[in-house]
Amino acid sequence: MKALISVFNKNNVIEFARALNELGVEIIATEGTARPILESGIPVTKVSAFTGVQELLGGKIKTLHPRIHAGIATAEIGIVAVNLIPLDLELGLGLATKNELNGMDIGGVALLRSGIKNFENVTVIVNPARYDAIIKELEKEGEISHDTKLRLAREASGYILDYETKIGEILKGME
Repeated sequence: MKALISVFNKNNVIEFARALNELGVEIIATEGTARPILESGIPVTKVSAFTGVQELLGGKIKTLHPRIHAGIATAEIGIVAVNLIPLDLELGLGLATKNELNGMDIGGVALLRSGIKNFENVTVIVNPARYDAIIKELEKEGEISHDTKLRLAREASGYILDYETKIGEILKGME
């Protein structure tokens, strides 16, 4: 099994990656996520090595690649751990500008949607607080249950909805 990790919030990501590695899970990560994992001595395949394509536009485009999404669709990538770049909201002050949209996460949302679409075969994790429970379930059962995958997919869907709502608020603030 492979796990794709692309996280802005790196809380517990090294411990999570170490535990996955010890369970025999191959880790694929974006450059910014791979760096601290590699520095901790944990083997990681960078997304660019997995896809054969270097990150583009200063890292803005890295996971929008058919190899990644085919891996999720076929469950070659069985774990998708993603949390998104936060958006700055200064809407209460009427200061929303197009700059807030420049940092908007696109690839991460696409990864989450791919994982949600195939939730019966893929575990989607958006909250670092879930890492320990996932590892414990993998250690105990050897796999993640359907119920856990469904619960995590629902959490990921709500996470995307909150993110999209913030984008809508930014756009509304530009009126």
